[in-house]
Amino acid sequence: MIMDTQIVAPEKQRAEAPIVLEVDKNNSQTTPNAVVSNFLAHHKTYIATLFVIGTAIIFFTLFSKPKIEEETYLVTSGRVKQYVKVSGQVEASNDANLSFQTSGAVAFVGVKVGDKVDQDKVLVTLSAGDAQAVLLQSQANLSSAQAVLAQLRQGARKEELAYKEQVLDNTKTSLSESYSALPDVIQNVDATTADVVKNKFSSLFSVSNSKYLLSFSSCDQRLQRDIEVKRANIEIILADFQKKSSVITVISPTDNLDVTFEQGYQAALATNDLVGSLSNLLLLPCSLSNSNLDGYRMTLSSVKTTMTTLFSDITNKRSALITAKNNFKQASRDLELTQAGTDPYKIQAQRASVEQAQAQVTQARSNLNKTVLIAPFSGVISNVAVSVGETVSLGKVAISMLSIDGLEIEAKIPEVDIVKIKTGSAVDVTLDAYGKSIIFPATVTRINPTATTEGTVPVYKVIVTFLGKDERIKQGMTANVNIVTEDKLDIIFLPARFVRVITTEKGEVVVLQNGSRVSKSVTIGIRGSESELEIKDGLVEGEKVLPLP
Repeated sequence: MIMDTQIVAPEKQRAEAPIVLEVDKNNSQTTPNAVVSNFLAHHKTYIATLFVIGTAIIFFTLFSKPKIEEETYLVTSGRVKQYVKVSGQVEASNDANLSFQTSGAVAFVGVKVGDKVDQDKVLVTLSAGDAQAVLLQSQANLSSAQAVLAQLRQGARKEELAYKEQVLDNTKTSLSESYSALPDVIQNVDATTADVVKNKFSSLFSVSNSKYLLSFSSCDQRLQRDIEVKRANIEIILADFQKKSSVITVISPTDNLDVTFEQGYQAALATNDLVGSLSNLLLLPCSLSNSNLDGYRMTLSSVKTTMTTLFSDITNKRSALITAKNNFKQASRDLELTQAGTDPYKIQAQRASVEQAQAQVTQARSNLNKTVLIAPFSGVISNVAVSVGETVSLGKVAISMLSIDGLEIEAKIPEVDIVKIKTGSAVDVTLDAYGKSIIFPATVTRINPTATTEGTVPVYKVIVTFLGKDERIKQGMTANVNIVTEDKLDIIFLPARFVRVITTEKGEVVVLQNGSRVSKSVTIGIRGSESELEIKDGLVEGEKVLPLP
């Protein structure tokens, strides 16, 4: 029997061959290895294509320009604070022992032990009648000085001009009356001095070779020679005076009256001096024993009475004339100044008077305040050492009190930082009990100018006082004191990790520009409390800063 046999080409046979799965004769199931082998054998082209695509992806991933997707910081402006940071402990403010700055009797006691008082409450007062009176008087003086100054600035009024003119007329009349009395006084001086010297003393002197000598022997030769010289000199004085006085009348010019009257005054002085010297000589013990001189002593007694009357008259007239002249000059100057307007120097002088009066008011008020004790702070009265009616002395403690509201922190600042701190500096305080998120405002109230040494570092004691009362703050709490030394608003700053510091004022940053890293130089300012750096120059808001490489 003949059988038909069909021959199949191998390629066609492979292409059309069905997938043959190996069959496990024992389990009658197809194995995974058989599947994979069968797949690879029949899909070589597909696998090659996948290999080429994968290789390309890996190549471009490794060698193409990378896209920057790292951390960036957007430049903005804000607030930066710079601190000096120290720690301390909350303490109560110092207690106070109050005393008067003056002595006096206690008039009022307004507190007792245990009382709570507010700041500025009046605690004790002293009797202050005299101090009050002095204050009122000084205030009145100030008002008067201010009124005069206001008037000077305003200028003279018509009423004032009329008054000044009237005063001038009155002084002119008084001066004229003084001059009208001079001729009689001059004639009286002439007559009296001539009578005393030439008549009453004629027996006391003799003339020898144009020299005047005492007509009796004395027991004091020095005094005798002095008297004889005075007698010779007065002869010349009287001769000149008599020559001028003989022509003086009520119509004589005032200049002639002044000159002649002054000569008459000098003649009276010289005559009185001679009388005094003769009296000294005749009343010496050695002269009193000589009874032959009794007549001279009687004459001298009469002359002394005459000279006393003359001297009293001429002195009164001379004083009246001088006063009248001064009054007339003053009235003339006052009128001239008033007519010319207020003198700037006069305004300045009056302004000084006002300032002086103000100083007196201030002093008087200060003295009155010394009679009052007031509470320097809110607190509790711990002792009252005075009572009404008691006389207290200067400096005696009258009231003691304890602070209840005032809490403060004593901080010690190294000398390198103390120059940055001043009284009134703001302080941000955090307390360990409440954490760093709660800030208690405070201020620097005192700085001790004397340094102490801790180890090898000089430090200065600084007192920080809390602002206001906060029930959360307790004595003894541990405090973190952040004293603000710089506080700047609306400035550009960066975290310190983005800045490469080159010098204290120069730095370098890396910014993102057009997808590339670009280095830029910047000017550095202050360093903030959170390590921020102020950027004075080199960056603008909106730029993106990259971390340093």
